[in-house]
Amino acid sequence: MVRSLVSFVMLLGIVLGAVAYVIRNPDLRDQILPASATGFLREKGALAALGAPDGDVLIGATPQDFLIETSGGLVADGPIAAAGGSQPVFIKDVLSGHSADPGSDIPAEITTIRPILGCQLTRPLGGTVIGHVTSTSSPLKLALTTYSDSDLAAAVQDYVDAYRKFGAGARLPASGPRYQSHDVAVTETAAPVYLVLENLAGNRIWNIHLADGVQIERVVLLGGNQSGVANLDPVVPVEVILAEGLAECGIDPAYVPGPSPISGVQPTPDAATRSRADAYDIWFRDTFDVLAGESRLGFAEGAVTLVGPVPSGSESKAVYVSIKGARVRTTQGPFFEIRGQVAAGQDFAARVLMIATGFAFGDLDRLLQGGTF
Repeated sequence: MVRSLVSFVMLLGIVLGAVAYVIRNPDLRDQILPASATGFLREKGALAALGAPDGDVLIGATPQDFLIETSGGLVADGPIAAAGGSQPVFIKDVLSGHSADPGSDIPAEITTIRPILGCQLTRPLGGTVIGHVTSTSSPLKLALTTYSDSDLAAAVQDYVDAYRKFGAGARLPASGPRYQSHDVAVTETAAPVYLVLENLAGNRIWNIHLADGVQIERVVLLGGNQSGVANLDPVVPVEVILAEGLAECGIDPAYVPGPSPISGVQPTPDAATRSRADAYDIWFRDTFDVLAGESRLGFAEGAVTLVGPVPSGSESKAVYVSIKGARVRTTQGPFFEIRGQVAAGQDFAARVLMIATGFAFGDLDRLLQGGTF
């Protein structure tokens, strides 16, 4: 009986090893597995989990096959980057060595930067190319978390509500608001590039990847709760106005939807949206010498945006540089955590539990009796 069990385990190990080997090798995988099976594995994340090369795509697939149009904007649902005119391109064709899983990458150095005082940004020099990237959400989550007292208060309220419903079965939040990473591949070499990176929500680290010959003049970070850059030459200046600062300056990022790269149809905006977009265009032009709507690159949700022409060969591609071991410059909230480097009892979940327990006068079961938090 024991011998049979050992034989079965050995056989299972051999089978799983063979499956993993097939999945890691695109040519062999496409010969053995039907397209539907490969698509299912990709959708479930199995290709990345088993070490399949990032950016691998089905034979015959086009970048447009991975672009979805939603009410919130365009979504990259696969290994595609946003290029000019909201056109999708395969990540592998513009950025070599890209990783779609930076969740365990720890930077070597993190420097805190502050938003600028006032509303006046440094203008680009004459002849500079403006690389204007916008992003609402990225699927790339980092091991970096930052949060404020208001984030804690909201999490405590959620936990109190859950405890009143489920009792001791209520779950504490896994972490505070994490930074998302967004990869910016720059291939523009005809002139220095002035990057305007606009985060429309949450915390963002913009990871910069350059092709040979690219010169970055300056980086401006607009919007979001917190924002930073990784793998940028330390001599390149960075200026920041977060969402709160934009509001104080009366700057309201807004855009009129352009023609769909899928259907070609251009939605008709209402008068209020048109007015807001026109006002933002004027501010953007007066600040960066280009219109916001015309210069904008990026999808509402996606991992990579290309600034510059689509490379003609491997030598002209941008080269991916990991967050691991990188230099990061970022704004931060009052609390900042690196996963795995937080003292016991000092992480987000522990703080939430401590505050909730204090609210309950030391006994969480008191929460079951109701009351207003």
